[in-house]
Amino acid sequence: MHGATQLGLRLEFYHDAGMTGAKGSSMNKRAWISSIFLAIIATAGPADAEDVMACEAQSVNFKRREYRCPLTANGREQQIRFKADFSGSHDDTELSMNLSLDGLPVSCRKGSKTWLNGEDGNVSLECYFILDGAAGTKRMLRAMVNIYHAEFVGIKLSAP
Repeated sequence: MHGATQLGLRLEFYHDAGMTGAKGSSMNKRAWISSIFLAIIATAGPADAEDVMACEAQSVNFKRREYRCPLTANGREQQIRFKADFSGSHDDTELSMNLSLDGLPVSCRKGSKTWLNGEDGNVSLECYFILDGAAGTKRMLRAMVNIYHAEFVGIKLSAP
C-alpha cells in the first residue's frame, strides 16, 4: 500500500503446459511481461490517476488495526475517501471503523459504509468526508478498523 500511485491491476502469470524448453519459456514470459508493462504505461495517464495518500499503521493485530494519516488542507473543500478491504467475509462476520480528524469524530457523508454484519465474500468499508481548512493546514486523520471473522486485505486513502 505504500507508494505514490496504485493502478489496481491484478497480473496473473500462468505456466503454458504446451511450452517446452526453459529458453523458449523464459523468452515468451519476458515478451509477455514487456507487453503488459507497456500497456500499463499507455493507460495510466493523468486523467485516470487518483491522488493516493499515505497512512502509517500504529497498531496491527487480527482483531483491530489503527492508522494515522497526515493530511494537508488546500484552502477549499476537498473530498477524501478512506477505504478498508476484506476477504473471506461470511454470515458471522462483523466489521466496523471509526475515524477522527484532529481528535474529533469524522462525519461520513451519505452512501458511506462504516460497519458491516453478515455479508459474504470480498467486502469493503468506506467513508467519504470533506477536508477543509486554510491552504497548508496540517490535519491528522486517525482510523480504527475492527475485524471479526474476515481477513484484512488493505486500506486506501484517496482524494477521488
